[in-house]
Amino acid sequence: MSRVSLIKGSDRRVMTRRSLELIADDIKQTLTSKQPVIKPNFVSTTKQLASSHVDQIRGILDFLISVYKETIIISEASCYDTKEAFRNFGYLDLPREYPVKLLDLNDGPFENITVSGGNGKTLNLSVSSLLLDNTKYIISAAKMKTHDTVMVSLSIKNLAMGSIFRNDKKTVHQGISEINMFIADIAEQVWPDLAVIDGSEGMEGDGPSGGQAVPLGIAIASTDALAADRVGCEIMGVDLHDVGYLHYCADRHLGEDNLGRIEVQGERLSKCIRPFRPHSAIAEQYAWKRA
Repeated sequence: MSRVSLIKGSDRRVMTRRSLELIADDIKQTLTSKQPVIKPNFVSTTKQLASSHVDQIRGILDFLISVYKETIIISEASCYDTKEAFRNFGYLDLPREYPVKLLDLNDGPFENITVSGGNGKTLNLSVSSLLLDNTKYIISAAKMKTHDTVMVSLSIKNLAMGSIFRNDKKTVHQGISEINMFIADIAEQVWPDLAVIDGSEGMEGDGPSGGQAVPLGIAIASTDALAADRVGCEIMGVDLHDVGYLHYCADRHLGEDNLGRIEVQGERLSKCIRPFRPHSAIAEQYAWKRA
């Protein structure tokens, strides 16, 4: 049985911290002596709605400093300028408030991995060595958003695509069928130890950067990233098995996808469901099923 915490409220920072406190025992069991690495989502360096809010990160840090006493890393490989995102979104204040270090993953180092998109297609990608390091405790600080090619962006996609060197990101976009398999392959090698999903204000419509705000007032957390994304999909009104990369992750038994085997703690799930309006290209996104 996987545990997922679901908190409802009005303060993003407080909700995030409380979501982690509810599963503190799970986190302590998996954290042990590993160094935490928080990976936010900077799909945009200028649009706050599309990117991880600094108060979500503060909520994570508020919890972590109670169980970990050394330096915590905050790192991202934006497809644009990660350092600009740190400036624009208020992250430069964090080292003055907490024992943290900000890193632009695009500066390297990298390791090469090979992923398959089916039909004999393979890619060699440069992936952050930091996020492949099994001595690190990788935290995916995700946003709840619709997506233009893979339906939804939650904790697994945030880490998988954010682990890739900026210059390699576009090569993953080789068609609906291929990208879903590529993401699953990457995710299997770069998997979150902890998923934290910010649903304080989600994005519907033409996400992951051009959609509209959905004021939900929720936070989700779990040491089972697939279970966290399963709960996120339920809230968004999306069938997880319609989302290609999540279906493949479930098929590989990377986490729990059966809602009946997920213990949701905190808020009642049924009270948080608010179906998101999908991307305008949603019909095309089912093409992976015909592969």
